[in-house]
This record gives sequence, C-alpha cells and structure tokens, in this order.
Amino acid sequence: MSEHEFAKVVVNRPVYGNDGVFTYAVPVNLRGKVVPGSVVLIPFGKQQTTGCVISLGAEVPPQIEVKQIVGLVEEIPPVSVESIRLARWMASRYLCTLREALSAVYGPSGKRRKREVFFWPSGDFAEILAQLETLKAPAQARVLSTVAAQPGISRRSLLREAGVGGKAVEALIKKGLITEFEQSLPGVFEETPPVLQEPPTLSPEQTAVLEEIRLAIEAKNHRVFYLYGVTGSGKTEIYLQATAAALASGRQAVILVPEIALAHQMIHQFKARFGNLVAVTHSAMVHGERRDQWERVRRGEARVVIGARSAVFAPTADLGLIVVDEEHEPAYKQEQAPRYHARETALARAALTGAAVVLGSATPALESIARCLSGRYRQLRLTGRIDGRSLPGVRIVDLREEFRSGTVSLFSRLLADRIREKLRRREQILLFLNRRGFAAFVLCQACGYVIRCPNCDIALTYHQPETLLCHFCHYRTRYLARCPRCGNPKLGRYGAGTQRVQEEASALFPEARVLRMDAETTARRGSHASILETFRTGEADILIGTQMVAKGLDIPGVTLVGVINADTTLLLPDFRAAERTFQLLYQVSGRAGRGSLPGEVIIQSHCPEHYAVRFSSRQDVESFVRRELALRRRFGYPPYTSMVRVVMSSGEEERVARQAEKFGRVVRELTSDENAVLGPAPCPFGKLKGLYRWHVILRGKRGQAVRELCSEALKHFARTRISKVRITVDVDPQNML
Repeated sequence: MSEHEFAKVVVNRPVYGNDGVFTYAVPVNLRGKVVPGSVVLIPFGKQQTTGCVISLGAEVPPQIEVKQIVGLVEEIPPVSVESIRLARWMASRYLCTLREALSAVYGPSGKRRKREVFFWPSGDFAEILAQLETLKAPAQARVLSTVAAQPGISRRSLLREAGVGGKAVEALIKKGLITEFEQSLPGVFEETPPVLQEPPTLSPEQTAVLEEIRLAIEAKNHRVFYLYGVTGSGKTEIYLQATAAALASGRQAVILVPEIALAHQMIHQFKARFGNLVAVTHSAMVHGERRDQWERVRRGEARVVIGARSAVFAPTADLGLIVVDEEHEPAYKQEQAPRYHARETALARAALTGAAVVLGSATPALESIARCLSGRYRQLRLTGRIDGRSLPGVRIVDLREEFRSGTVSLFSRLLADRIREKLRRREQILLFLNRRGFAAFVLCQACGYVIRCPNCDIALTYHQPETLLCHFCHYRTRYLARCPRCGNPKLGRYGAGTQRVQEEASALFPEARVLRMDAETTARRGSHASILETFRTGEADILIGTQMVAKGLDIPGVTLVGVINADTTLLLPDFRAAERTFQLLYQVSGRAGRGSLPGEVIIQSHCPEHYAVRFSSRQDVESFVRRELALRRRFGYPPYTSMVRVVMSSGEEERVARQAEKFGRVVRELTSDENAVLGPAPCPFGKLKGLYRWHVILRGKRGQAVRELCSEALKHFARTRISKVRITVDVDPQNML
C-alpha cells in the first residue's frame, strides 16, 4: 500500500471553476473503506460538507494544501463506478456541473420508511396486569392491554390509543414484557400481492420482433431497436417478454414511461407478470418510498424497475435491457438542472453496460426517424392491431363552419349526436382537450384588456369557482368583478378548458356519468389510479382529460374519441408545434376501438386543412414525416442540426437585455458561421415567475461543435457578466417558450 492515498471529491456545494472537484487525503483508518462512489464528510472552508469520491490515487500535485476526509456518510457506496462514468458523460453532454450530474445518478434522497411494531410475548396476562396495578403503574397496564389486543400495532397508534407517553412503553420493553420490531412500510404498489399471469401467445409479427431483441440481450450485445407499432399492436407485450428474457439471462431491466398516468397501467401489467421483482419509482411517491424502492434494486431484491425519467439511473448491478415507451414524449426532458433527456441518457448508459435498448412509439420523434434512416437504430415494425382489429375511422369537423351555422356549444352537431348514440348503446366516450381550467383567458369587452399574471407574461386562466390561476407560477386570485383598467363590469371568458367541457357535457348529456382527469383532479395521492379504475370498470360513461389521457391507455369499452379542439398546441411559437399536434391527435385517436367493438374518432379544428391535422386523421405517419422533415431541412432545424438554447433572466428588464446582447456578440466573435446564432431576442414568454427572459440559440450540424462553441462563449462571457442575471443552458431543448 502506498504511504499516502488521495481522493478526488466532488463537493456538494455550488463552486465556480474546477467543476467542484477537490483533492483530499484519505486517513489511514478509512483506507479500503473510501472507494469511488463513497459519500464522505469533508472540511470545506470554515465548515464541513459532503462530497462524492470519483477517483483515488497515490499522488497529489505539489504545493497544494490537502485536508483530510473526516468520515464516511454511508458505509456502502451509494454511487457505482458505472454511475460516475455516466455522470461524467452527462456533464459533458448537457453542459452541467459534475455535481449536478452526480445528484441525478445518486437517486432519491430521504430516509428509508420504517414503522415500529410491538408484539405481546408469552406469559400470564392477568397476573402481570395485576402486578402493574399493585405497583401503581396504570400507564404501563394500559400499554400492555393495548398491545395484547392489537399485536403488531405501531408506536404512534399505541401511544394514541393507550393515552400514554413514551416512558411507559420504554419501561415495558426493558422489563421484557413487550418486544419492539422494525418492519419496512409497504409502498403504494406493494400493499396488494399480485396475481401472476401467464404470457399470451404472440402473433408471428411479434415473435419475429421479440427474437431479435432476445438474441441481443443474451449475447450482451449493445444494440438499439426502434419498435414502431400502430396503436394497439402489442408493443407492451414485447416489453414484457423482452424483460423476461433479460431476467432469464441473469440480468435486470429498466422500463421508462413518460407520464405517471401511464405508469399505473404499466405497473399493474408488469406486477401481474413478475410479481414483487418489480420496483416502482416516480415523482408522485414520497421521498422515503422512492428511497425504499431504490434500496430494493441495489440489494437485488427487485430486478425490474418501472418509472418516469429518473428511473434511468436505477442502481441495477447488471443491466440487460432498457425500454423507453412512447419515446417521442417531451416529458422525458428534465427542465431543471441537470437538463438531461432520459432517452439519450438511456442510450449512453446502455452503451456502458452492454445492454439492449428498445425505443417504442406509434409516432416516432423525428430525431429517432432520422437515426433509423441512417442505420444507427434497427427498426422493428408491428403493422397491425392485435387479433386483426381495425384502426378507428376518423372524421374532421371544421369549427369555422359550425360557427357560421350558429353552433355555440363546444360540441359540434356531429360529436353531440355520436355521443348520444354511444350512451344509448352503453359504450364509453373519451373527450380530449389539452387545456385545463374553465376558460383560457378573461378579456374586457369594453377596452380589450386581458387580465394577466403579475409575475408572468401570460393570461390568467379562469377556474371554477371564481378563481384566476397562473399555470406557470401558480399565482392565484379571486375573479374580478370589473376590468382593472377601465372599470367596466363586462368581462368575457374565452377559450375553453376541461372544466368547461365537463360542465357542458353534464348539461347536454344529463344521463351520463362524467369524470375529469387533469392536474386539478389528480393532485391527490392515488387519484390517477382511482379515476382510471372507475372508468375502466364501467362506472363512468365519459372521461374528459388533458394529454395524460391521450397516450397508452387501453380501455376496451371506449368506442368514441372526441377531440374538442385540435389547435391548442398547433399555434404555439415552437418549431415542434406541428409534430406535437400530430403525435397527440394520432395517439388519442388510438384509444378508440381497442376492444371487440369498432372505434371512431371526431376531431374538431379551426385549421382542418393543416397537414398535421389532415395526416393524423388518415393515421398516415409516413406522409407527415416526409412533409415535416422537408420543412426542418429547409429551415435548419433538428434533426438536421443540433441546438443549444441559452436563456438569461433577471428581475430587471434592461439588465437582462444588455447581457443577452453582449452574449450574442461574444458567440458571433467565436464563429464564422452566420447561421450558427439566432437572437438574442425576448423569449416567447418574456416574463415568467417575476423574471424577464431573453434567449440566444446556437445551432450547427455537429452537436459536439455546437456544445464546444457554447462552452467557450460562456467562459469568455463569464469575465464580464453582470451579477443578478441568471444563465440557463439547455442542450437539445424540447421547449422553446
């Protein structure tokens, strides 16, 4: 062993320069215990903090004062060497700090969830109680009686029901009259033991697809498969049987889903196949629950992990398969530092571990299509629905014609008639509108003033009862009786949301049982699963929802899907607006006719001639892709270029504008390509959460070159930057607002 041992430690504090990596000496008593991935306690300045060890060595540069590590925070290293390598990749790929990247791979914080349980031991109950009463210990007697009546009672319940303090309990434990045990609390998906199901027989098309994936898993051959399948074609069964192949080869699997609403359905399918080998993690769980699941994976008790984007970092020992379901979804992009994309991170992690990756969707992202065309992905196709079921028929309603004909309802004549017919037949209806609330904005009919959020440059949304709400900063105020500008009482509410759809549906179809699924109705823990289960079991006739009902749901009773307004995403100032609209319309259309009865879809639009609406109604992915790729190539947008968006924000509008202009000049001085820089300009939402926002967009054909240009520009800019201006760097931005 060397006379000295030193550790490179990423300090858990924001540090400018050096990426937050500092050298510390490993004391003799910790040698062999401190390893790469260990979280250690270290002196930093005049205080102590924690840090993650990323490497060890015997040499340290001369003339550097080296302090010693104080101790270990956790005996077992919570971060693996593989995770450190992945964090380094993330820091380079997304231009974040190594500390930020390590915070992501470290996993959920919080203590493991425990409960204390007390059991009554053998003995003469009556005699012991009499002795306690003789000794004038009525509190202990009440504790003893309560435990005897309720073996397994928790400490909190025991203290409450016996009406005592902790001293009486501790006294009985010391006397050996009751025994204390610790037992992990079950998670939200562990309380009911699953009923295991046998896999169904695959179609010839599914069998061929699965065989390619299985061979790659068994050979530990890192390959990326793109599973393109129409809605209802059986992609989930491929995921299930590919996971079984990974487990059979002694490896683990990670299954990513974009939305919690989809997670519940996927979880139940995987639990029915693999039982308690399944671990679940997503943001709706409390920290302790997520930590418990993480530890189950680390110990090898759970070998299948299902969750949203952060599940890509699950601490599996030998990862054999990563599935990214609905890979096109923007929800896979993290909007806070580190701003990683779970799909790209999954590809990087799989390359490190030799795992196979399956990306699945009925509406592939254009970036993924380009990679299929270039040969980077192996495309696998499922061209038909299971059991030969037909895709639903789709009709478009021109809302301009409805307005000219005098229709004032949110429901066109055709949609209202079809809903009545479905209700008469006792079939179910799904209504989709990608906007929550009752009305999108409130406008003064006298002066035209739109009531806006004081913190954000957007209109406040009207919610019932009598509330105005900002969907960005959550500012809330009572509905105004008069215009704040001119005092006129004539305020109009325009642009429908899901609350208004529910109100009109209940009025038009009084016999229908109506449910709503949006951010308001799913705020309570467990509400996603409750709403879906109510609808799935036929206890409701109509389900109204935002995009959380548009994807992945498989409810056989739904025979009609109605899109109330197809234009809510189409008109956004974002180059991906047409792609997002096409994907949403195609996906929500696929919710109809998944059972034994045929399905139909009615799309209402003010822009029925737009190619995104037309091609989605025909379920024509190829034609949409050709049209959209041609436009992207012409205007220099991804997938033909890579982009980095630099957003500057400040509470002072002039200050942020000056800094954005200065950064734009710095970038242009560093490149000869005139097309490499767009802006600076105010963001489409120029003010959010009290901060004024400007952005500069860098783009180029080579992603590495664009990131290097941005990194160099930020270094130059740092020398002259003004304080009180926040800089956000977003590589491959999915949101341009």
